[in-house]
Amino acid sequence: MNVEQALLITSETPYMAVDLNQTMDNIRKFQEIANKGHKTLRPHSKTHKIPYLAKLQMEEGASGVCVQKVAEAEVMFNGGISDILISNEVIDKRKCDRIARLSKNNCRISVAIDSLEGATNLSESAAYLNRVIPVLIDINIGMDRCGIDPEEVLKFHSELKKLPNIRVEGIMAYDGQVHSPRAVEREEMVNRERVIVHDIFQKLKKTDPDIKVLTVGGTPSSEIWSHFEEVSEIQPGTYIFYDMHCQEMGLCSMDEVSMGVVGQVMSMKQGKRIVLDAGYKSISLDQGVYPVAVNQKGIVGKVVSMSEEHTVIKPDQGDIKLGSKVLLLPYHACTTTDFWDYTWIYDGKALPVMT
Repeated sequence: MNVEQALLITSETPYMAVDLNQTMDNIRKFQEIANKGHKTLRPHSKTHKIPYLAKLQMEEGASGVCVQKVAEAEVMFNGGISDILISNEVIDKRKCDRIARLSKNNCRISVAIDSLEGATNLSESAAYLNRVIPVLIDINIGMDRCGIDPEEVLKFHSELKKLPNIRVEGIMAYDGQVHSPRAVEREEMVNRERVIVHDIFQKLKKTDPDIKVLTVGGTPSSEIWSHFEEVSEIQPGTYIFYDMHCQEMGLCSMDEVSMGVVGQVMSMKQGKRIVLDAGYKSISLDQGVYPVAVNQKGIVGKVVSMSEEHTVIKPDQGDIKLGSKVLLLPYHACTTTDFWDYTWIYDGKALPVMT
């Protein structure tokens, strides 16, 4: 990330900043991973929530996007994205009605399913508007969050086939628990998961010709999944910006992190502490890990505490001045983006654009 350009943006602090050049490098990096493995890339737009960036991903080769909420699907569709997977469970009938309306408006929308109740509500909503909505069976392969247990999938599939106006197209197996800092451990975990997924996918394909999609992976595991023949699609998200968690796992360098939050030094005691006007209402304190504070010269110092509107840093540099700016690189990009209604995007060639 070009730190100097991020700090030169003439906006009141705190503000979120995105380096477009580095973001494009990140987009192309993962698209190449997908292309090399002959996989479809369907990135999670929950990382950035910006249709403009989703379009850039699709221009480079992505097939569409994943979203986590119906509201996100509506934002993406209204922003010009027409191929959307809601990679999360939807139960509420009103939300199912909204999904059906998106389909009626020629959105190619599909939904992850792990309950007969959710599938039934979606079926009824689709039937009312005379639509057929594709669904993917969500399988729990170790995260113990959403998803059908592997031994229940075949029975669940047969129950789904009885419902009108939905079409089972495949399975989704997300493994967000794969985030070991050691690459060999991540690979071992994915290899164990692959045994489970492969067996289920092959059995479903024998009984149902509509089963064609096997979508898997997050940013830490997608490259590993891309080597397996049966996988049709990978769905990483964080890679577009990366973050310090990705850097910790060796997935990127600190320079490849392309999004951060800029704060201003509003109080200081020279040599002992500097205090920024950006706290955990501006940048995510995910898993209790503080962001990394940098300026043009590198790491400013160690973040020692955060509160709602303050970040306190013990400085390593002796030339930090009151009123100067500092860039905070988040441990988790997705939860930081969620704090902001807009961001500054810059490319170093023109004035930064607010979006």
